[in-house]
Amino acid sequence: MNERFDVIVTVLEMIGTAAFAASGALTAIKRRFDLFGVIIIGITTAVGGGIMRDIVIGNHPVSAFRDPLAVGFAAAVSVVLFLILGFTGGFGGKILKLYDGAMLLLDTIGLGIFTVTGITAAMRSGASGNIFLMIFSGVITGVGGGVLRDIFVNKKPEIFVGNIYACASALGAADFLLMYGKLSFMPACIGSLAVTFSLRLLSVRYNWNLPKICITERSDTDAVDKSLKGNLINNKGV
Repeated sequence: MNERFDVIVTVLEMIGTAAFAASGALTAIKRRFDLFGVIIIGITTAVGGGIMRDIVIGNHPVSAFRDPLAVGFAAAVSVVLFLILGFTGGFGGKILKLYDGAMLLLDTIGLGIFTVTGITAAMRSGASGNIFLMIFSGVITGVGGGVLRDIFVNKKPEIFVGNIYACASALGAADFLLMYGKLSFMPACIGSLAVTFSLRLLSVRYNWNLPKICITERSDTDAVDKSLKGNLINNKGV
C-alpha cells in the first residue's frame, strides 16, 4: 500500500472511531453513567477491537497506546455528545428515543469500516499470506469494541443474540480479499463496505437471525403442582 492508501485508511479509521465512540457514549448515557463512565465506554467501544487485533497479530505495543490519537478523538466525541445531550434538554430526550435507530446506524458504520482497517492492519504486519488471520483480524476489529461495551454495561453482547452481525463482518472481509486480489484497494474497500452494510441492515429489516435452540425449562412451581396432584390421585385411589 502506498502513501495515498495510508491516508484513506487513516480517514476511515477516524470515521469508524467517531461512530463507535458515539455508540458507546450513547449506551452509557442511556444507562445513566457519569461523564467519566461515558468517556471510558466511548473509548473502549472505539479502540477495544483494535487492541484485541493488535494482541492477536503481535503488534506491540498496541497502536492505541503507541499513537493515542484515536483514544483522544474517541474521548472528545464522547464528551461532545455528553454535553449536547446534557445541555439541550428536550432535544436530548428525543435523541434517546431514537436510540435503537442511532445505535444501528453507528454500529453498522463502525463495523464495516473497522472490518476493512482490521484487514489492512494484518497486511501491514506481514500476514498477507494468511487468509484466515486477515479475516479474523477484520472481524475482531469490527466486533471487539461492541462486545466490550455490552459487557461493561451488563448487557448480552449483540453478536451472540442479535441479528446478523459478526457474520456480516466476516463476509465483508472475505469480499474485500477477493476483490483486492483482482482489483485495487478502493474498489475492494467499497465492495466490502457495501456487503457489510447491506447484510447488517437487511438482517435487522427482515429479522434475519442464526438458528437458536429454545428449551423450555419446567419451573419449580409447576413441579410442586404436579407433585401435589399426583399425591391427591394416589390418596383417592387408596
